[in-house]
Amino acid sequence: MFKRLILFYRRLLVLTVFCLFTVIILMFQLGRLTLLEGNSMYAKAQVRLHSTSYLPSWRGNIIDRNGKTLAVDVASYSISIDWDVITGDRAVRYAREDARDSVGLEHWKTISPEMRQSYVNSYLPARQSELSDFWNIIAQTGGVELFELEDTLKSIRLEVEHTAQVVWVRQEEAHRKRFGEDVPFVARPIREQKEPHIVLPRVSDEIAISFELLSRQFDGVIHVDHSRQRDYPNKLHSVVLDRSTLPKPMRQYDSSRVDLIDVADLLIGDVRQEVWKEDIQENPFRKNGQVNLSGYRPGDEVGKRGLEKSLEKTLRGSRGKVVKHRNGDELSRTQIRGGSDVQVTLDIDLQARIEAILSPEFGMMEVQDWHRNSFLPEGTPLRGAVVVLDVESSEILAMASTPALRDERDKEGYPWLNRASDGLYPPGSIIKPLVLAAAITEEKIQSDGVIDCTGHYFDNVKDSARCWIYRENYKFQTHGSLSPVDAIARSCNIFFYELGTRLGFVKLLEWLQLFGMSEPLSSKLVEPLATGQQGHVPSDADIIALKKRGALAFETVSISIGQGALTWSPLHAASAYATLARRGIWKSPTLIKTELQEERDLLLDSSGVDAALAGLHDSVTKRHGTGSILRFSATEDEPLFNVNRVRIWGKTGTAEAPPYRLNRESKLIDGLDHSWFLVMASPINVPSPTHVVAVLVEHGGSGGRVAGPIANQILHALQDEGYLEVEK
Repeated sequence: MFKRLILFYRRLLVLTVFCLFTVIILMFQLGRLTLLEGNSMYAKAQVRLHSTSYLPSWRGNIIDRNGKTLAVDVASYSISIDWDVITGDRAVRYAREDARDSVGLEHWKTISPEMRQSYVNSYLPARQSELSDFWNIIAQTGGVELFELEDTLKSIRLEVEHTAQVVWVRQEEAHRKRFGEDVPFVARPIREQKEPHIVLPRVSDEIAISFELLSRQFDGVIHVDHSRQRDYPNKLHSVVLDRSTLPKPMRQYDSSRVDLIDVADLLIGDVRQEVWKEDIQENPFRKNGQVNLSGYRPGDEVGKRGLEKSLEKTLRGSRGKVVKHRNGDELSRTQIRGGSDVQVTLDIDLQARIEAILSPEFGMMEVQDWHRNSFLPEGTPLRGAVVVLDVESSEILAMASTPALRDERDKEGYPWLNRASDGLYPPGSIIKPLVLAAAITEEKIQSDGVIDCTGHYFDNVKDSARCWIYRENYKFQTHGSLSPVDAIARSCNIFFYELGTRLGFVKLLEWLQLFGMSEPLSSKLVEPLATGQQGHVPSDADIIALKKRGALAFETVSISIGQGALTWSPLHAASAYATLARRGIWKSPTLIKTELQEERDLLLDSSGVDAALAGLHDSVTKRHGTGSILRFSATEDEPLFNVNRVRIWGKTGTAEAPPYRLNRESKLIDGLDHSWFLVMASPINVPSPTHVVAVLVEHGGSGGRVAGPIANQILHALQDEGYLEVEK
């Protein structure tokens, strides 16, 4: 009895100790959960009681200098349909369910696959008919033709299937690297094969409401989503041009209407509704468990090209966030932050007018009989560019390039290239005023100095380094003794060969660089709007090579008239002339109103600037000037410029061009020249230039005959849009 009692107490003690130990463990665990992990556990519990939704943001507007909207987000709705309905797989699945229900599940399990398929086939036509009726209803409700909807569905299927094939190839490669050839790869549906796809984007409120009601009838396969569309309200322009100011062979005393569908398209660009892997890598929506409200998610708008792309970070906004309790109470809200608006320096109406002038309908950018282009057939489309710059601010008012992005006439003409900022060309004679200003500043000649035109520059070498009038068709004339002003007006090569020699090769290049020739101007417009191309000047290694070959003297005189190893863009040329108009203040051109601009003072001699401007004025106003008269024959001519109440300065340029091919099958055509015309203008009562126009026509020939009349039309466009008005 006593032993049993001892055993009982011993067991009771063990049980007590075990219970106490268990209680201690439970208390420890309770303390740990309460004190150490209480907050996180509470948060997890709360998360299960909460729902989070994200509110779409919007892109900022792009507006022109006058406040006109060039790009804007517009609220809309999109209609999405489940993927298996788009492919027709759901009709097959329903037919299979019909067949299984008709024979019963138990019997279904016992019959062969072939017998099952025969049952399915008997129900499939009815289900496919229902699907066909469904798409008819979708088309009618959406206000589109059935064939248009079918084309959209086909495009969606092809795109998703292509994406799946690409993904599966990559997955299979990774699978083989990891598991080898023995383990077979099984392709699984990708995300796009599990989610709805937009079949009707950007529908109206009324259509969206109709689809909301319709969705309830079709098991939720129809999804009505809030979305935004990017709209470009000023892309469409109808421009009326006066043909009475055209050169005589083209002149008509009426107006010509040009309808444009993509004004400034190359500059403004557009967006894509597709988010790429690179976008997410750069700015993910989720990273390390954290949400970035400005990050990319599928379906976001992303800048595709032009300003839409280069200003992506500015234009893109940040989503809103709403956290709600399961009972519907709102717990927190992060407000939507829309993208910032951007004002550009462009005048969209002026841009449209200039694009109309360059359009095929107006005829200025095609070979004319009076161009005297003996290499290209009459009517051949010409490629080129125009830049209009405000002198005081160095703001770009217009910048046009042809062929246009959607020009069907010249698909092989690199329509995606912005020739105005990224096309690089030899400058030709348009650099002569810059060389003159540099030479006077360096005291290599006085503003009233004289140099004789001898016809050819090097003794006993008459067939190279000669003046443009020292040729057989001009009876080997010379200009005689010339002042700097007359040398600019008459564009005498010999005068500038001598100035280049006096300056020396290195100093000449230094001055051209000060005027911005090798500046990456296009990248300054807003990286990466353009490729960042910069003009070219010979390098130190090039100079050493020229010296070794004994070619430095000839290359010096070539450079001094804009030939040789020099290239720049129309934007470079306009910027350099604006520098001259600002009397030596170089300022980087800009497309963005708020952008900071680089600025430097070239410390030009005032008399050098005066001489250069006087020569440019005589060039386009005196009969002996190379840019004043448009000659059609030996006995017929007319003034090149016919704008009224405007003071003008200008310079022609003809530069050697690379061979040209009319099409892929034709032979290369050699011996062509690019056509330049730089003109500056101001109201008649303003003594210094207020605007600069640079015109470049590829393979056009004579600068005066081809680019000059276009420059004249640009001045008319400036007047028509309220610029160059006489100040009171």
